Amino acid sequence: MNIEFLTNDYLLAWYLLFKPSFCEEIQNLKIRLYQNYGKQYMALEKENIEILKYNQDFIPDDDLLYNIIFETEIFQKIKRETDKHRRFLMKIWDTNQKEVKSIFKEIVRFPIKDKYHIIVIHPKLDTIEYMRTNPRKNISWGKSDDEQDEIKTLMRIIYTLTKYEIGSFQKENREIVSSILDLAITNELQTRLVGTSKYEEGFKNLKLLKKQLYPYFLMYLGADKEDLVSYMMRDNLPFDIDKYPIEKELRNVDLFGFIDFICKNQKYIIRLNNLDKI
Repeated sequence: MNIEFLTNDYLLAWYLLFKPSFCEEIQNLKIRLYQNYGKQYMALEKENIEILKYNQDFIPDDDLLYNIIFETEIFQKIKRETDKHRRFLMKIWDTNQKEVKSIFKEIVRFPIKDKYHIIVIHPKLDTIEYMRTNPRKNISWGKSDDEQDEIKTLMRIIYTLTKYEIGSFQKENREIVSSILDLAITNELQTRLVGTSKYEEGFKNLKLLKKQLYPYFLMYLGADKEDLVSYMMRDNLPFDIDKYPIEKELRNVDLFGFIDFICKNQKYIIRLNNLDKI
């Protein structure tokens, strides 16, 4: 798993043009550009796709508006703040990457061979975007709460990369896939990284589904019957062990295999309308 954190002036400028303004100076700049260069402005509406696709190799057909933006004081200020945010994200990754890679390998059991390029944008733009079909694996990244909790931000990055790797696998069972990714990254990887259970975190709308999958996820992690009690106590997620025969084959599959197992057996596993019987 290799991650490179970059910036791209064209992508940053595009987001300032087409995403909601987060300060008056940006809004005034957008109004002025649209009034004076309306046709050129709207011609750039979908150019983020090409920038995100090619990143450093992107060359605009018309760089008039970009050049005007680049010369403004507000852009220079935002660029400096974006560079600072890039250094912040780099530091989180550099500090934790060795341990994260080791834990990730234990949990997910498949390698991420390609390099991911995180193109950092200003956090006030509050955006994560990527093209699922782009072989260059470029992701634009800037969330308003990135600096509130470094580890949570790192988990969100790893979750996004893992989701990218899973791609359209079992796309007809999207909620199951999201729940398993949440269990693997947000919960188990983070728990092992910090040494305290983080199973209360994750997508609130998937909480009940994740509770249904939790016993099988423990089996996937390699838990025998005697281990299940320790996990339940650690995570404060009790269930009736006697109702769950150990599926020993799960400890020998990767995350794709586990997702496939759950999807194929979901009518026996998922009982959201009968949760009290777990």
